[in-house]
Amino acid sequence: MLADASDKLAGVCTIVEGKFAVAAERLDADAKLSQTPHAVVVRADLRSVGNISALKTRAARINRAAKRIFLVEQPTHICISQAYALGATLVLPGAINRNRLLAALIDPTEPESSSTSGPHSVEAAGAGARAIASMFTAARLGELIDVGSAKETGRRIADCIFEHGLTEWLTTVRRHHEGTYQHCLLVTGLAIDFGLSLGVSKADLERLYSAALFHDIGKASIPLEVLDKPAKLDVRERSLIETHPITGYNVLKGQPGISAEILDAVRHHHEYLDGSGYPDALCAESISDIVRILTISDIFAALIEHRAYRPTMSREDAYTVLCGMNGKLERALVSSFKEVALIR
Repeated sequence: MLADASDKLAGVCTIVEGKFAVAAERLDADAKLSQTPHAVVVRADLRSVGNISALKTRAARINRAAKRIFLVEQPTHICISQAYALGATLVLPGAINRNRLLAALIDPTEPESSSTSGPHSVEAAGAGARAIASMFTAARLGELIDVGSAKETGRRIADCIFEHGLTEWLTTVRRHHEGTYQHCLLVTGLAIDFGLSLGVSKADLERLYSAALFHDIGKASIPLEVLDKPAKLDVRERSLIETHPITGYNVLKGQPGISAEILDAVRHHHEYLDGSGYPDALCAESISDIVRILTISDIFAALIEHRAYRPTMSREDAYTVLCGMNGKLERALVSSFKEVALIR
């Protein structure tokens, strides 16, 4: 355990001492970690230059641990991005959730855990979260986005899903990531597997995973307390959320390496065939195939996410919801999505 204050160390140690042997260390003390631990938990204010410097001096030893969990109590895109830059494999923003922290620390091979998350999937999901955090920070600061790195991360996720399957990916992401980052990673995995099941070309698969990774970048301008609110959104918050397609489009349209197809997907992934979507109320003939695939993946991901204010919907029930969206989604694509939703 690493923290920037004694009371923070004590709080985390109280949670985990019953299940793990714990060594605790303040960041302003001399580094004492001599052995490679099962996991490192960091609880520190990442707005502090001193804390960041102290973590960097310990980086070589910290990064030997398979699990590097950062408890970020200042839930901002910049602090989360900083945690991933410092080597986090998982970031838990906001107030400490005892059950979530213990679940993250328990190894998947232990009896306490019924889910499986292979190391390749965990690593790919971590890389995806880092890429999304970096994109969000760049967008928020008005900086150029590293499009090439994001696409390389998409290729890595695609390779992982091709080798290890969609189910492992969904399990890994829901187990190791939260909120907006969880959603973006789920959508990316679903879009990739949908593309693979349809037999799309390599170029079209790249367009799909790129569109999926970038689709919610407009949410970088929305505070995390709204994005990851542990309750239903009110009318004002919902209106704010619905600005993200246009905001994302405006962020990306001046970025080198962003194709017209990706811009279209970012702007229109909430459009429906019957014209009832937003922001442009497009109808069927105006909605591209990539957008249609992304929209189905986006809706399904939102339904199966882990959210604090409602039970997680099963894949079967989520697919039933898709089937009931008559006139809004392309029926043939929804039928083709069945294997992705229920089997793969």
